Amino acid sequence: MKNTFIIAIFLLAGLAVPLPGLTQTDEDIAIFLKAGQECYDKGELANAALEFENVLLIDRQNFSAQVWLAQVYIDLKNVDKARRVLTEASLQAPDHPRVVQLQKMLGEIKKPAATQMVDPVVREALTRIASGTKLRQFGLVIPESKVTRDAGDNSLLAFEGIGIEPEKPVEKDLELKKYFAADSGPLAEVFARLESDGLNAALDLYFARIIADPGLAAQNDRGLLARGNEVFAARYASSPDDVEGRYFYGTLQFVNGLYADAEKILAPLKASPGIYAERLEPVFAALGRWRENENQRLLALKLQEEERLAREAREKEEAEKKKDDVWAKLKKRREGAAASDTAAVGDPGKTAEAVALHAEGYELYKKGKLDEAIAKYDAALAIQSDNPEFNYHLGLAWTDKGLAGDNQAFDQAITAFQKVISLVPSDKLGKDAQAMIKDIDMAKKSLGE
Repeated sequence: MKNTFIIAIFLLAGLAVPLPGLTQTDEDIAIFLKAGQECYDKGELANAALEFENVLLIDRQNFSAQVWLAQVYIDLKNVDKARRVLTEASLQAPDHPRVVQLQKMLGEIKKPAATQMVDPVVREALTRIASGTKLRQFGLVIPESKVTRDAGDNSLLAFEGIGIEPEKPVEKDLELKKYFAADSGPLAEVFARLESDGLNAALDLYFARIIADPGLAAQNDRGLLARGNEVFAARYASSPDDVEGRYFYGTLQFVNGLYADAEKILAPLKASPGIYAERLEPVFAALGRWRENENQRLLALKLQEEERLAREAREKEEAEKKKDDVWAKLKKRREGAAASDTAAVGDPGKTAEAVALHAEGYELYKKGKLDEAIAKYDAALAIQSDNPEFNYHLGLAWTDKGLAGDNQAFDQAITAFQKVISLVPSDKLGKDAQAMIKDIDMAKKSLGE
């Protein structure tokens, strides 16, 4: 008894040690898919979930694993997980018959029954003890601490006396024959055809049944599609001119909901289908409908993008027009103000020197020599700072510099006009200064300041 218990513990510990040199490839995905389907056929739903989750650890977008895992979660009445996995599958092929069927099944579950989830680590360990199988080579690794605790459980004493013998190699054909045992379900004839006539004949019959009744896609194909994809993917990759390989591989993509891939692969057969003309007719018809809908969808997206760009162009044009209107108004007001206020230059209240400096500045201003004009105005204001006319013309000169591209000059102009308003708030010059400040503010806003 003691020796047997020690053997069981070592076997459990061995499950936690990954074998060196093994990599997870497309072959591993096929192994996990097949193992999951076998567990599902036996009613071992928790183990089936583990196998399909292993596939998604390698390839998160694997469509077959997603729909199988959704089916398992539905059977376990775990609606939340089923809905999450099925949502991911529907993003790849929303119209795939199996996706549609599973969505319908989800919708019919009103009150999910609470289920007792078995610890997957314990279940996996127990199913491996003395089962006549090799140690698990791929997939989830059982933590050593977990194995130690479970191995010490008294319940393992029930395995006393069971001998552990090395597994005998299983012939692939015999394993396949056992896997596709006689069945009375809707795909029973397909499985029988596989056993009697081979993979090609079974796939042809499966394609015909699925196209005639898309609801059958929700039925368990017992790894038929996975095996077909494995065989014909390699065949198509090595011999693209092989018509038979192209037909089977392209139709497999169609059945799996990968319409764009199927369209591309089957395109050369559209003009010269040969012996596959009748079999490809409904496939091409379905792909044609899909392509029409896809083109309409892409056209709608293109029109939306064009409309967005046109709207942005209109908004930009309107913003530029508004900006130009503001600048034009400011220039017009500045020109009118400069022309209407020259008569006050000879006001007898001004000192002769200030008047002379102001007059020189005004002549420079009219010639567009703004910096020199501003210097003369500043000199005149140094003598007579409370002259509203001098301040007003200084403001006009700074405004012109702003219109020429010096945005900081607008602040200087506003300072000069505010001085005018403080000196003669009720006079025409004061009101013109107020209007100039208002127009300058609008011009600055048009620049985004």
